Amino acid sequence: MKSRYGYYNGKAVQQSIYQQSPVPSVTVRSTQWFDFVPATMGMVSRGPVALAPTMLIAPALREEVADFVADAAASPDSPPSPASVGEARHEIRAVRGPEADTIANFARRILAAGGDLGGQRPATVKEAPYLGRGIANGGLIPQDAFVTATRFEDWLG
Repeated sequence: MKSRYGYYNGKAVQQSIYQQSPVPSVTVRSTQWFDFVPATMGMVSRGPVALAPTMLIAPALREEVADFVADAAASPDSPPSPASVGEARHEIRAVRGPEADTIANFARRILAAGGDLGGQRPATVKEAPYLGRGIANGGLIPQDAFVTATRFEDWLG
């Protein structure tokens, strides 16, 4: 069955290629960054209304994600065992923000704090379930992930 979510299918293929490679790799799965919320919501705003996809996210501060990626690249979890000499090691690590909510609710918080959504200030933020139940119910939030420290309110300033 072919999925209509080409972006996510592409990411899965990319990760599979890394996992089959003879070259060791570390794949970092990151949730969206705080900046994702206003940028995405700015694209879905028309006049007084923003129509967001129903999606549960746990955004993180991009600088903390960058630090996590750098640490993952510089220090893999464990050295290869003598039995695995000649075999490439492939690790998957995940990082997420400290709180989960819908993108619409994060957008509402930006607006309530006096910010804008990609240059837009819609009066109403609505949701539509057009990306599927998996994404709506938190499918983009890794369960066993490192949780960053900065909260959304702190980022809002």
